[in-house]
Formats: sequence, structure tokens, C-alpha cells
Amino acid sequence: MSSLNDRQLLKTFFAEKIPQQTESGINFVKAERVFRKLQIESIKHVVERFDQIDFKSQQVAVRIFGEFEVVKSLPILFQGLYSRDSFLPGLCGSAIGSIGGDQVLKKLLKLLSKHSEIRIHYHVLYALKWIDKLSVDAARILTERFCEIALNGPSAELVTDWDRREADSCRGMAAEGLSHSLDYLDRRTKDYRYGVNVLFSLLTDDSAGVRGDAAYSLGYLNEKRALEKLALLVESDFEVCPGIGTVSSIAAESIEWIRLYHKLQDGDNGTFQK
Repeated sequence: MSSLNDRQLLKTFFAEKIPQQTESGINFVKAERVFRKLQIESIKHVVERFDQIDFKSQQVAVRIFGEFEVVKSLPILFQGLYSRDSFLPGLCGSAIGSIGGDQVLKKLLKLLSKHSEIRIHYHVLYALKWIDKLSVDAARILTERFCEIALNGPSAELVTDWDRREADSCRGMAAEGLSHSLDYLDRRTKDYRYGVNVLFSLLTDDSAGVRGDAAYSLGYLNEKRALEKLALLVESDFEVCPGIGTVSSIAAESIEWIRLYHKLQDGDNGTFQK
């Protein structure tokens, strides 16, 4: 990326985001003002001077890194996964996922095995859920890891009740992540079939969040074989998944996705019947 293009990209970013003013607590107006004051005029400058900007403006910087897939920002983004801020780890996880690639996946999986703190596992799994640009072999490895965590929980040490709740959140994250990793695989392969069977088993999990995430993944994958199992959830599972809805409502939406997808695939232009 030339210096001129780099500068223009930054200008374009703020021109698009500033009319939104704030988004999820992110203040683009203030960040643009801070950047001007510090003479940060290009994405290259954002990387080089990241530590000089205030915490709120760092959130905007991370959005920039993800949107433009700035590989040189990866050390900053990985460090951000350790932050105790409410927003920064999630923003860093999304940005890491956007940059993606097999080497990034390898580093994220290494973090899962290295750290015993459940908070770090949660943020790493969030990044893994979004990771893109994987080879088929890497997607197979990620699928295997997601299945393991969804079924057995993260390897982090669980001490408090909060830790245990977060462990269920991690399992749900892994179940949702399967919708992404399985999408890379040939549906005729053993790896794909195993992943889908894991999702089927999770539809009866003790955790409503895990059941809801599994139902979502099967809908995303347009798994016609899941229709009967999802219909049972629609009729019987009204437990709430915080911030999302009931398991029943998630399953109903997945059924709609699957039916619509297969209707379009079959070339049926008639009236859609439930």
C-alpha cells in the first residue's frame, strides 16, 4: 500500500464512520480529532503511534486494523486480547479474525493451550469464531478444536461461579464457531459429518446458550437433516439465551433459513409452506 493510498484510506474511513457518531460506545469524531492533533495521517502512523493515543481512540484504531486487514497490527491486536476493558478484546478478536490465515490460527490455538485463565480463553475463542482465509487443512484442525471445546469445555482453570458461567459461554462460542469452520469443508467428508453430529448432540445440552448456538450453526449451514430436531426445540425449549432470545426462537429462525435455502436451490418459485 503506497503512502498516498494509505492516507486516503484513513480519510475515507473517517468520512464513512463519523456520520454514525458513535457505535457501541466507539466515538469516531473524537478519534479523528485526536489523530489530527497527533498528526496521525495514515494507517502506517496508526500502527506506529498506537501507544500514544488515548484508550477510546485505540478502539477506533483497532477497527481500522480490522477493516483494512493490517497485518503489521497483529502484535497490537494479540496484546489487546489480554485487556480488561469491556470492548477492546472483542474488537481485537474481530480484527484478528478479519486478517485471518493459517499462521494466525496457529498462534490463537497456541494461546488456548498456553493460558489457564478463562477470560483469555473466551477472547481467543471469539477471535477464532471470526477467523477467515483458512486452508482446508487449517479448517479441519479448527473444527476438531471447536468440537472438543463445545463438548468438554475449555481447558482453563475454573474456580469461581463466574468462571463456570464463562466456561458455558466458551462452549457456546465453539458451537457457533463450527458454523464457520465447517463451511470450509466438503460436506461429504468424515470431518464435516463429525462436526454436524456434534452440533446435533449439543441441541440437548444442559446449557441453553450452547443449545441456542448449536441451533444457530445448523441453520447457518443450511442442514436439512436438522429440521426435525430443530422443530422439537421450537415446540418445547423456551429457555432464554441472554441477549439473543429463546432457544425456540433461534431454532425457528434456523428452520426458516434452511427451508428458504433449499427452496431456492430446488428452483421452487411457488408459495413457501412451513
